Amino acid sequence: MSAPNEGFAEAAARFRADVSAAVTRASRASAEARDQVAKFRAENSALAARARDGQLKVGADQVTDPAARERAAQWRRDRGLPVDEYPPAAALVAAPAPPPPAPPEDDEEERETVVIERDEPRPQPAPEPPAAESAEPEPTPARRGEDDDDYFADQQILLEGG
Repeated sequence: MSAPNEGFAEAAARFRADVSAAVTRASRASAEARDQVAKFRAENSALAARARDGQLKVGADQVTDPAARERAAQWRRDRGLPVDEYPPAAALVAAPAPPPPAPPEDDEEERETVVIERDEPRPQPAPEPPAAESAEPEPTPARRGEDDDDYFADQQILLEGG
């Protein structure tokens, strides 16, 4: 028979191992988060420095609304945070890119001679003489609305193939 504390000791050891694994995972996640935040802050600082120096140029659709810029600055002032001064939004807008140059025209294409050979016209067959008109007129198909029973019968014959 086993000792009464043996099961408790095993459970405590499993608990300590689970806690240790959780702490290890949390430490790794925290280190990754710190690396991501440090990278983001470095990129943000570089962009802010370029904006302050006037080296950053953006499209007209990427400029922050002046009212939103002022609200953000006021929010930072209210909390005692530093507020960086940046040039006005109009100074950050890049000049529109010039249209791409038109491709040069190739004069050689215009100078190339194109030769089109024509075949001799084919003789046209003589038209057939008109057929003698028969005494019986050709039957005309029944029209819908004139006689629905005949129309239905004609359609039924066509569908059955008879």
